[in-house]
Amino acid sequence: LDGSQKPKHRKLVKLIWVYKIKRDGSLKSRLCVQGCTQMPFVDYNQTWCAALRASSLRVISAAAAQDGLSLRRWDFVSAYLQGDLLEGEVVYCSLPAGYEEITGESAIGADGLPRICKVVKPIYGMAQAGRRWQRSLFPWMLSQGFTQSSHDSCVFFKEIKGKGGSPDERLLVGVYVDDLYVAYKHGGVLYDEFISALQGKWAVDDEGEVQDLLGVEISRDKHFVTLKQTAYILKMVANHFVEPPAQSKRNKLPCDETLPQMVADALANVDERSAADIKAYQSLVGALLYASTNTRPDIAFAVGYLCRAMAKPTPELHDAALRVLEYLYRTRDIGLRYAHRPGPVDGYSDSDWATRHSTSGHVFTWNQAAISWGSRKQGSIALSSCEAEIMA
Repeated sequence: LDGSQKPKHRKLVKLIWVYKIKRDGSLKSRLCVQGCTQMPFVDYNQTWCAALRASSLRVISAAAAQDGLSLRRWDFVSAYLQGDLLEGEVVYCSLPAGYEEITGESAIGADGLPRICKVVKPIYGMAQAGRRWQRSLFPWMLSQGFTQSSHDSCVFFKEIKGKGGSPDERLLVGVYVDDLYVAYKHGGVLYDEFISALQGKWAVDDEGEVQDLLGVEISRDKHFVTLKQTAYILKMVANHFVEPPAQSKRNKLPCDETLPQMVADALANVDERSAADIKAYQSLVGALLYASTNTRPDIAFAVGYLCRAMAKPTPELHDAALRVLEYLYRTRDIGLRYAHRPGPVDGYSDSDWATRHSTSGHVFTWNQAAISWGSRKQGSIALSSCEAEIMA
């Protein structure tokens, strides 16, 4: 468009090129909107969109193990571009770098002003792009006869009932932005119908059997579905150690009984921490937190305590965080293994009573492995171990 066609009250948003080296070594460039330059309530109104929960990924995996379902991953090609903006919703952008060289056209319009771009489809980087994509995909999933989970809006399921009322065939789909995590009966009618409709509506790629999702490695054999984060742990070790840690007595467990006191001492310490020390500690503990919430419930207690001193780390706490990483490195091949063993979900809770705020812990298991867990500080002070247990 010519620059004079832009409404006077609208601000020009920047277009930028983003470059990436993909996992297969190929080079990729993508033209993106610099969303941080958009104006709220002018360029967009709402931005929230859901993402598949880690617990949902585990539940789908456990269900696949129980019912003998195959696991497959589908990817939407340029997913955001397949979404739709609301009627009248447009964004005005300055021309991207290299416009004249690429198109051979002048960057100056007939009115003598710099030309602009009018964006009429969701583009990567736009603040509302993810929401607009989901508002296009989710209604389509419902139109295909899926039921949307009331606990996680990114999980959809569909069943064919048998003569006895139990499911004869089940199809589970987890949506993580532009990836579909599909658990299906091999050779089943539901899967074939779904994929036929999917390819007829959207541009998608079949990425084959699931290998990884959200940094979690997924493997499927005849009797088990296994989730682990070996590659992620090795990457953490490379970032925080000069060389892999040697085997030692202290990495037999992620922490010892002195950790709660170390955290209490750090919070009571009034000495100033340098910005570099705080950043290094937060980077390490944040990385550990991602592992503890995905596949490693065994470090949840230690990481939960380390997170309490994010703004006030001490050298002792940083060393304690490195100890957790050493433990992960020693046990890097351990993960969650779901087996074909139909049965109920089992839940357990416990508490670590303290004179101030106690700690609650819980875990739910299904098919021989954990599907949900947590370790966090209680919201109020328990006056006895009994009260702490009741809160947990």
